[in-house]
Amino acid sequence: MIKSLIHSVLYKNRSFLKNLVCWSFLLHTLFFMSACSILTGRVFESSSDSIEAQSLISALKNKNDSLKSFKGIGKIKLWNKNGSMSTRMAWLGAEPVNLRIAIFGALGQPAESMASDGKWFYFLSHAHQQFKKIRSADPNLKRMISISVKSSDIIALLGGRVPIQAHHSASIIKDRAGYVLLLKTRLGTVREKVFMDESKTDVRKIEIFDTFGFLVWRAEFDRMQNIKGYQIPFLLRVSNDDGAGFQLHINRYWPAVAISPLKFVLNPIAQ
Repeated sequence: MIKSLIHSVLYKNRSFLKNLVCWSFLLHTLFFMSACSILTGRVFESSSDSIEAQSLISALKNKNDSLKSFKGIGKIKLWNKNGSMSTRMAWLGAEPVNLRIAIFGALGQPAESMASDGKWFYFLSHAHQQFKKIRSADPNLKRMISISVKSSDIIALLGGRVPIQAHHSASIIKDRAGYVLLLKTRLGTVREKVFMDESKTDVRKIEIFDTFGFLVWRAEFDRMQNIKGYQIPFLLRVSNDDGAGFQLHINRYWPAVAISPLKFVLNPIAQ
């Protein structure tokens, strides 16, 4: 009972837990540096899974590798603690971070638009005639979709790829429905989980974690569709543990299209 009470208090006070984890990491790092000062080079996992994991990471990175740009339209459902809404959405994407999204209102007119061109993040509210331009190479889209997901991550997901987080070690473990690729930091904190089927070819779900090991967002693929030789999501669901998320049903998708860089620049509404 006491153990359950402590767990409940810590869960409700995440800031305290994060500080505790942070100090733990710092002490661990100082100890590691002191004990291993005579060692040089990177430490790798010695398990056989680690070697297979590296090959799997390479395969995930190479999936749809010739798909450099795309556009599409679909129906999106967005939700957070304040409620939910369903509407139409259109998008343009070009590697590595160029992205443009337009969310439409009930009458079919643009309600909100955002874009990133590798230097700036643009946000335009057509309904309220508000315009923002913020310097950012790979912007966080939380303002628009209530989830801390980056432009490059959305481009990867819409391009049928898995965004691979920076990591120190990789391994594969078995679960009930298949296998899980684990990416960890030097201190052993999980940064990413990639859930796959028994054949290790179809990705079912992705989970991204912060440096403290807390979930930032998860992406789930309902099923994939083949469009001109590319495996593209048919239904994509992205969510977090704070009650926010979106579900995108892709109606039409055009791969490998020519897109002018000017399409990823937004301007204020002319008065």
